[in-house]
Amino acid sequence: MYRHTPETGVDTDESTDADQAGTTVPERRASAAVVASSFEELAPALPNEMADLRRKLIRWLGGLPLDPGSTHDITLATYEALANVAAHAYPDGHGWARLEAERTGDTVTVTVTDTGCGIASTRPRPAALRTSGGRGLLLIDQVTDQSDIDSGSHGTTVRMTWRPVSLRDAGAV
Repeated sequence: MYRHTPETGVDTDESTDADQAGTTVPERRASAAVVASSFEELAPALPNEMADLRRKLIRWLGGLPLDPGSTHDITLATYEALANVAAHAYPDGHGWARLEAERTGDTVTVTVTDTGCGIASTRPRPAALRTSGGRGLLLIDQVTDQSDIDSGSHGTTVRMTWRPVSLRDAGAV
Protein backbone atom coordinates (compact mmCIF):
# COMPACT_ATOMS: atom_id res chain seq x y z
CA MET A 1 0.00 0.00 0.00
CA TYR A 2 1.46 3.36 -1.01
CA ARG A 3 -0.63 6.38 -0.30
CA HIS A 4 0.25 9.95 -1.22
CA THR A 5 -2.08 12.56 0.17
CA PRO A 6 -2.03 16.31 0.66
CA GLU A 7 -2.44 17.82 4.10
CA THR A 8 -6.07 17.71 5.20
CA GLY A 9 -7.88 20.97 4.56
CA VAL A 10 -5.31 22.34 2.12
CA ASP A 11 -6.68 23.41 -1.24
CA THR A 12 -4.36 21.88 -3.82
CA ASP A 13 -6.17 23.11 -6.94
CA GLU A 14 -6.00 19.49 -8.11
CA SER A 15 -8.45 16.66 -8.47
CA THR A 16 -9.43 14.61 -5.43
CA ASP A 17 -7.46 11.68 -4.09
CA ALA A 18 -10.13 9.37 -5.50
CA ASP A 19 -9.40 10.76 -8.95
CA GLN A 20 -5.68 10.15 -8.45
CA ALA A 21 -5.70 6.68 -6.92
CA GLY A 22 -2.30 5.07 -7.29
CA THR A 23 -0.46 8.31 -7.95
CA THR A 24 3.10 8.57 -6.70
CA VAL A 25 3.60 12.27 -7.32
CA PRO A 26 6.19 13.35 -4.75
CA GLU A 27 4.80 16.84 -4.04
CA ARG A 28 1.65 18.83 -4.49
CA ARG A 29 1.53 22.60 -4.42
CA ALA A 30 -0.99 24.29 -2.21
CA SER A 31 -2.39 27.67 -3.15
CA ALA A 32 -1.67 28.97 0.38
CA ALA A 33 2.07 28.18 0.00
CA VAL A 34 1.85 25.22 2.38
CA VAL A 35 3.47 22.22 0.79
CA ALA A 36 2.38 18.87 2.13
CA SER A 37 3.34 15.44 0.96
CA SER A 38 2.82 12.15 2.72
CA PHE A 39 3.73 8.51 2.43
CA GLU A 40 2.16 5.52 4.18
CA GLU A 41 2.97 1.83 3.96
CA LEU A 42 2.00 -1.25 5.96
CA ALA A 43 4.15 -4.39 5.86
CA PRO A 44 4.73 -7.63 7.77
CA ALA A 45 7.30 -7.09 10.55
CA LEU A 46 10.03 -9.16 8.90
CA PRO A 47 13.62 -8.03 8.26
CA ASN A 48 13.38 -8.20 4.46
CA GLU A 49 10.07 -6.29 4.52
CA MET A 50 11.63 -3.58 6.73
CA ALA A 51 14.47 -3.22 4.19
CA ASP A 52 11.85 -2.85 1.45
CA LEU A 53 10.09 -0.12 3.45
CA ARG A 54 13.43 1.67 3.79
CA ARG A 55 13.91 1.60 0.00
CA LYS A 56 10.41 2.99 -0.54
CA LEU A 57 11.07 5.76 1.97
CA ILE A 58 14.32 6.63 0.18
CA ARG A 59 12.38 6.95 -3.11
CA TRP A 60 9.82 9.21 -1.43
CA LEU A 61 12.55 11.33 0.16
CA GLY A 62 14.16 11.65 -3.30
CA GLY A 63 11.20 13.80 -4.34
CA LEU A 64 11.94 16.33 -1.61
CA PRO A 65 14.59 19.07 -1.87
CA LEU A 66 16.72 17.52 0.87
CA ASP A 67 20.47 17.66 1.34
CA PRO A 68 22.23 14.26 1.44
CA GLY A 69 22.96 14.54 5.19
CA SER A 70 19.30 15.02 6.06
CA THR A 71 18.25 12.17 3.78
CA HIS A 72 20.84 9.93 5.47
CA ASP A 73 19.71 10.87 9.00
CA ILE A 74 16.03 10.32 8.18
CA THR A 75 16.74 6.98 6.52
CA LEU A 76 19.05 5.80 9.31
CA ALA A 77 16.70 6.66 12.17
CA THR A 78 13.70 5.22 10.37
CA TYR A 79 15.47 1.97 9.62
CA GLU A 80 16.52 1.67 13.28
CA ALA A 81 12.89 2.03 14.34
CA LEU A 82 11.77 -0.50 11.70
CA ALA A 83 14.52 -2.96 12.68
CA ASN A 84 13.35 -2.70 16.30
CA VAL A 85 9.84 -3.70 15.20
CA ALA A 86 11.16 -6.75 13.33
CA ALA A 87 13.48 -7.77 16.18
CA HIS A 88 11.43 -7.03 19.28
CA ALA A 89 7.76 -6.16 18.79
CA TYR A 90 6.37 -9.60 18.05
CA PRO A 91 8.00 -12.41 20.06
CA ASP A 92 5.71 -14.92 18.34
CA GLY A 93 6.99 -13.72 14.96
CA HIS A 94 3.69 -12.45 13.54
CA GLY A 95 2.77 -8.80 13.23
CA TRP A 96 2.82 -5.63 11.17
CA ALA A 97 4.74 -2.39 10.94
CA ARG A 98 3.27 0.86 9.69
CA LEU A 99 5.55 3.52 8.23
CA GLU A 100 4.16 7.01 7.75
CA ALA A 101 6.13 10.01 6.55
CA GLU A 102 4.96 13.53 5.98
CA ARG A 103 6.49 16.76 4.83
CA THR A 104 4.66 19.89 5.89
CA GLY A 105 6.44 23.14 5.08
CA ASP A 106 10.00 22.82 6.34
CA THR A 107 9.39 19.80 8.57
CA VAL A 108 9.63 16.07 7.86
CA THR A 109 7.93 13.74 10.33
CA VAL A 110 8.29 9.97 10.19
CA THR A 111 6.22 7.64 12.36
CA VAL A 112 6.83 3.91 12.83
CA THR A 113 4.01 2.03 14.58
CA ASP A 114 3.44 -1.55 15.65
CA THR A 115 0.85 -3.32 17.78
CA GLY A 116 3.37 -5.59 19.46
CA CYS A 117 4.41 -6.18 23.05
CA GLY A 118 5.84 -2.72 23.72
CA ILE A 119 9.24 -1.71 25.06
CA ALA A 120 9.99 -2.96 28.54
CA SER A 121 10.91 -0.15 30.94
CA THR A 122 13.93 -2.20 32.01
CA ARG A 123 15.54 -4.78 29.83
CA PRO A 124 17.60 -7.27 31.82
CA ARG A 125 20.84 -8.13 30.05
CA PRO A 126 23.36 -10.62 31.43
CA ALA A 127 26.66 -8.86 32.12
CA ALA A 128 28.66 -11.25 29.95
CA LEU A 129 26.30 -11.10 26.98
CA ARG A 130 27.80 -9.21 24.03
CA THR A 131 25.30 -8.04 21.43
CA SER A 132 25.26 -5.58 18.59
CA GLY A 133 21.88 -4.26 19.76
CA GLY A 134 20.67 -1.82 22.33
CA ARG A 135 21.72 1.42 20.66
CA GLY A 136 18.90 2.02 18.18
CA LEU A 137 16.82 4.38 20.33
CA LEU A 138 19.93 6.32 21.35
CA LEU A 139 20.91 6.69 17.70
CA ILE A 140 17.40 7.90 16.84
CA ASP A 141 17.68 10.57 19.54
CA GLN A 142 21.03 11.70 18.18
CA VAL A 143 20.02 12.16 14.52
CA THR A 144 16.54 13.67 14.94
CA ASP A 145 15.50 17.18 15.92
CA GLN A 146 12.83 15.57 18.09
CA SER A 147 11.73 12.02 18.82
CA ASP A 148 8.85 10.73 20.90
CA ILE A 149 8.15 7.15 21.90
CA ASP A 150 4.79 5.90 23.12
CA SER A 151 4.99 2.28 24.19
CA GLY A 152 2.89 -0.13 26.19
CA SER A 153 0.88 -3.32 25.87
CA HIS A 154 -0.93 -1.68 22.91
CA GLY A 155 2.31 -1.53 20.90
CA THR A 156 4.86 1.15 20.16
CA THR A 157 4.82 4.37 18.17
CA VAL A 158 8.10 6.12 17.39
CA ARG A 159 7.59 9.64 15.99
CA MET A 160 10.68 11.37 14.61
CA THR A 161 10.86 14.95 13.39
CA TRP A 162 13.46 16.86 11.37
CA ARG A 163 13.67 20.48 10.23
CA PRO A 164 16.37 20.26 7.56
CA VAL A 165 18.04 23.53 6.59
CA SER A 166 17.54 22.61 2.93
CA LEU A 167 13.74 22.68 3.39
CA ARG A 168 13.88 26.01 5.24
CA ASP A 169 16.00 27.46 2.43
CA ALA A 170 13.73 25.97 -0.25
CA GLY A 171 10.60 27.49 1.33
CA ALA A 172 7.37 26.20 -0.11
CA VAL A 173 8.51 24.66 -3.38
